[in-house]
Amino acid sequence: MKQSTIGVLLDSEFDYAVGVLEGVRDYACNRFAWRVLPVSYTQEALLARLVRSGELQGVIGTFVSDRWIESRFPETLPMVNTSNLSQVSRICSVVPDDALAGRLVARHFCDLGCLRAGVIAERATYASQMRREGFLAHLREQGIPVSEPSGGESFRLETGWQAWASELRQETAIFCTGDHLARRFWEVCKHAVPSPVRWVSALAGAGDSLADRVLAGLDLTSVALPARAVGQRAAARLARLLAGEREVTREQVPPEELVVRGSTARYASSDEVVARAMGVALQTLAQNLGVDELARRVGVSRRTLELRFHTAFGRGPAETLRQRRLVLAKRLLLETDLTVAEVSARVGGGSVQAFTTLFRRRSGCTPAAFRRSGRSESDESP
Repeated sequence: MKQSTIGVLLDSEFDYAVGVLEGVRDYACNRFAWRVLPVSYTQEALLARLVRSGELQGVIGTFVSDRWIESRFPETLPMVNTSNLSQVSRICSVVPDDALAGRLVARHFCDLGCLRAGVIAERATYASQMRREGFLAHLREQGIPVSEPSGGESFRLETGWQAWASELRQETAIFCTGDHLARRFWEVCKHAVPSPVRWVSALAGAGDSLADRVLAGLDLTSVALPARAVGQRAAARLARLLAGEREVTREQVPPEELVVRGSTARYASSDEVVARAMGVALQTLAQNLGVDELARRVGVSRRTLELRFHTAFGRGPAETLRQRRLVLAKRLLLETDLTVAEVSARVGGGSVQAFTTLFRRRSGCTPAAFRRSGRSESDESP
């Protein structure tokens, strides 16, 4: 059987590039006729040479634009785009659902009780704009005001941030549509005079970049993009193209999760105990901390924690967090392809049997039935 060489054009974002490459390799490991060849985004000349020589039978990866594709690749070469740098329509795309990524952050800010929000986005990147739109759409639905810094050239964004951030005088939750933006914004906050750090009640990004967290020295909450799943599905799409399919399709893959860390560890409450406890609890939902352990981490007695929660929410901490887990579980069932076991693990539901029993008791149906009915309603809606 003749071997096919598949080029994987890597994204400039390291974590995303590695994830997509791993996904392609996952698919290729069962196709012995595939040879996967990674090509760095800085090696455009090498890619062009490989294409001209006919050494590549297909390409998967980050394509800049339709015009860029047209100027560099023959129409007959099977290709699949894996990034929302721009609105690519000439070739098939398998990309993250970036609007949903923005909604995930907006929902998290609502869960934290935030009353004001801000968003920082790049104008030049389609993914950034989609995340911004998803974020704004959800907060508009909730009636939460959102502010933005003034526009400007993408390489001089900090100029507008300084004045905007310095004007913050009330606690504001900030979403940066990329982790690199969150890192740069945090640097502006720390060095601005007067410092707006005290007014930034929460800060979240997208991309879940280890490098940006380390460089910023910030335990950043961030949306984990579904890079590996994108790579797997893109490889499957390329296989169909190689088999003769010619339809140009676009598939969006939901983000894996919002990874909650210390940068959004504070709940908006006038009660300091409740604020700290909810911040800890929302970071550790998967661990399912008991009430005693939660009280210990906050530094109060169980009785004090119970009383404060009853005053704030009308119910104790155990019931409050049980409800939070149920809401998150429903979101994951409807918006991701995670198995029931994986959903249970994400929300601290224990075994599949225990999670299913609790879910049925609370919702009147099993998790699988809830997923089927919810998606059917979505498919039937106009």
